[in-house]
Amino acid sequence: MNIQPTYSSLDYPGKMALVLFTPGCDLRCRYCHNPQLLKSEKLTRMDVDLILDELDDNIDFIDGIVLSGGEPLLKVDVINEFIIKAKDNNLLIKLDTNGLHPDKLVEVVDDLDYVAMDIKAPLDEYYKISPVYPDNTREIINKTMDIILNHDVFLECRTTYVPGLLEPGDIEKIIRMIRCDQYTLQQFRNRVTLDAGLSTYEEPNPEMLRDILEGIDTDIPSIHLKSGQFGNQTIKNG
Repeated sequence: MNIQPTYSSLDYPGKMALVLFTPGCDLRCRYCHNPQLLKSEKLTRMDVDLILDELDDNIDFIDGIVLSGGEPLLKVDVINEFIIKAKDNNLLIKLDTNGLHPDKLVEVVDDLDYVAMDIKAPLDEYYKISPVYPDNTREIINKTMDIILNHDVFLECRTTYVPGLLEPGDIEKIIRMIRCDQYTLQQFRNRVTLDAGLSTYEEPNPEMLRDILEGIDTDIPSIHLKSGQFGNQTIKNG
């Protein structure tokens, strides 16, 4: 099956969800922990029908679905089938996205309940993370934020902190540039990465990450820190 399904109580906060990982991504983030999904494999009718059957078989056991990847909006026709199925069964729908496809987002945003958008670096400095990215990244991501917030969909922005690629000042820059309901700083884990050289990078100390967040004054209502040691910690709420 070219769509990797898994069940999770973590990917949709507070909910049990079926997470659907679709192949293909237009970035090549050095720390990517799903490098097997970067290639844009063709999805067959059988792939789609198997997932629809999986949804049918587990409707009573899940609260929602999470569309992840890769970049799900590269397969918007396919994910729209899952969205229709989920909505027909009163399931919640969360989208994980890199924020670089606002024109595809508008096709599905009315049916979304939650969007988690990865902000890789300060919006003018994506070169720190990926060798390929749009020249107008800042403009595109601002357009994406506008679409999500104008449709009253909950927006979480999140950044993975990789020592050596990002520095503490970058997090303050990011937070100054974005508009969202929640910002989450994620600890880099060196288990699986697209750039094998990052396996020698130390995982950042969560206490240091907490200090970064606590030192930033922001109007974003909710600030979180996610680490392997302490899970999801709330730094600021309301």
